[in-house]
Amino acid sequence: MTHTAMPHAAMPRSAAVTVLAWGFILFSLAVIGLLALPLAPGETLAATLGVETGSGGLTGGVAWLAERRAGMTTLLMLGAVVTLTLSIALLRRLSWARRAFVALMVAGFVGVLGGAALTPLTFGLLPEAATTEAVNAEDPVAGLVGMLGGLILVATLFTALFAWAGWKLTTPAVRAEFERTPVPAVG
Repeated sequence: MTHTAMPHAAMPRSAAVTVLAWGFILFSLAVIGLLALPLAPGETLAATLGVETGSGGLTGGVAWLAERRAGMTTLLMLGAVVTLTLSIALLRRLSWARRAFVALMVAGFVGVLGGAALTPLTFGLLPEAATTEAVNAEDPVAGLVGMLGGLILVATLFTALFAWAGWKLTTPAVRAEFERTPVPAVG
């Protein structure tokens, strides 16, 4: 028995792919919006983040990072635009989009793991005032350990999302959805 290709309109659309695409579309738009804040007139970025230069604490660390943001902003904007483009293509079920999105998920997986590994080094780059204010005088390690724990939790959640999305996009049913071919019968 041979299987014939079904018309694109007749192919079922998996909810997981649709939700994944819309989630990354919204995330990309949010990142682009946040990155565009410095383009607004006045001190919009500083006001939004509650940054007071020289105030110490984590806001001082945020200010330090904001002062050196040009290269990072460019990379983040490029990544957000690529993610937005791939998400829209994924939503439209373009044949190349699934493979490209899997590659994006692999890059995200590796990037988050690398970022999580480098997070402790970030604290060494912050001015002393930033780390001094983050530490509770009664329990000097608790503040930084709590922050690292939160960052590791977020990194773990992103890693799990990227791994799940990469796996889901390689399942036979989803591959068939993008290739416009029916899923072969098992058995």
